[in-house]
Amino acid sequence: MKQTNLVRLLRVLYMLTLTILARTASAQDNTLQNYIEQGLKNNQGLRQQGFILEKSLYALKEAKTFFLPEVNFNATYLDSRGGRKISIPIGDLLNPVYSSLNQLTNSSAFPKVENVNQTFNPNNYYDSKFRTSLPIYNAEITYNTRIRKEQINLQQAEVDVYKRELVKEIKVAYYACLQADESIRILESAVTLARENLRFNQSLVKNDKAIRTVISRSENELIGLQVRLDDARNQAVNAVAYFNFILNNPLDTKLELQAREQVILDTDSSASGRREELAKLESLYKINALSGQLAKAAALPKLATFIDLGSQGDFVRFNNDTRYYLFGVTLDWRVFAGNRTQYKAKQAMLETKATAEQISQVEQQMQLQSQTAANRLKSALQIYQASRSQTTLSQQYYQDQQKLYREGQLLYIELLDAQDRLIGDQLQQSISYLHVQTRSAELERAKASYVFLTEK
Repeated sequence: MKQTNLVRLLRVLYMLTLTILARTASAQDNTLQNYIEQGLKNNQGLRQQGFILEKSLYALKEAKTFFLPEVNFNATYLDSRGGRKISIPIGDLLNPVYSSLNQLTNSSAFPKVENVNQTFNPNNYYDSKFRTSLPIYNAEITYNTRIRKEQINLQQAEVDVYKRELVKEIKVAYYACLQADESIRILESAVTLARENLRFNQSLVKNDKAIRTVISRSENELIGLQVRLDDARNQAVNAVAYFNFILNNPLDTKLELQAREQVILDTDSSASGRREELAKLESLYKINALSGQLAKAAALPKLATFIDLGSQGDFVRFNNDTRYYLFGVTLDWRVFAGNRTQYKAKQAMLETKATAEQISQVEQQMQLQSQTAANRLKSALQIYQASRSQTTLSQQYYQDQQKLYREGQLLYIELLDAQDRLIGDQLQQSISYLHVQTRSAELERAKASYVFLTEK
């Protein structure tokens, strides 16, 4: 019966421990998730990518406008003097006739007419019109519009790549802040132990149970630990500053760090997602293919229509005689251009083939990256497990050595050796766990397994 009660008690304690760990991990996850959302919202690099994406959207709208009618107003005024002339012999033609008529009528009703010299350039002449043009058939406009659409997909994939990389950087920077904070706590605890040892040694010297050398050694040990503590605090400030830089916050903004119990992570828990780098290359492949079709479209005829509504005549004169309209249809067909179109199409075709090979290569690289990241995480976990066991042994060893020293059965130098070993193992455990977290973020990045809130 007692054994059954003990088993029940152990089960209750186990479940309570799991609950505490789950709540602590959930608190850290929520805190980190909030920082990730803040970084995705405020990061300057991501904003730049967003502006480029918005630019691509406007480029697509611009391409679509080429299907719509275009209205232009054009006005010209001409005033000239001199230049080429044409002689019109009006006088030579009419004056003999007028002279005969005057003789027959015995009058001067038909005066002499001078010859006319008319310049080719118009004088005091204006022409103003509204021209409305509309493409009826132009394959280049169609393919340009399709290319603009794929460029939007390309830029969207670029934004997604940046977002995933940013999530990884935020996580790694956050873990670095946690590790720096834990290093400070470890060294603060070490400083407290060193001060306690100093007071104990001072008491021994005061009671003539030890020589003064142990006090000097204790003071030197305390000074060394305080220097390491100051260095750890400076590193923590730098880690916080970098984290705030990623979030686009003031560098001295205080962070909310939720320390989490160090638990073993599952290396195979994250499912693989689709890498945006492949989406980028696929969009690039489509753009190159459309570029080839665009090059071939240059050899196709272009059909358009236009209508002019305007007025022309002597300057400032506007009436029914000056007003006019002009309607027309234009056909533009490039008959010969020295195989220029074929050369452009072949260039685009080769770029498409190169992109296809690049997609195949990148797929293999990503598989290698995922496998390598998983192996690195497993190695980091093994190192962390070993360091955690070593820290536990060092803690027990230091406690035993401290007990022996207080009983006068151990030299102080041996106690310092146990203390240095304990501090080193604690810091190594903290660093090894940081490596586990970092490798976990790298594996998540390699598998593209992080789910953005907008994708849920």
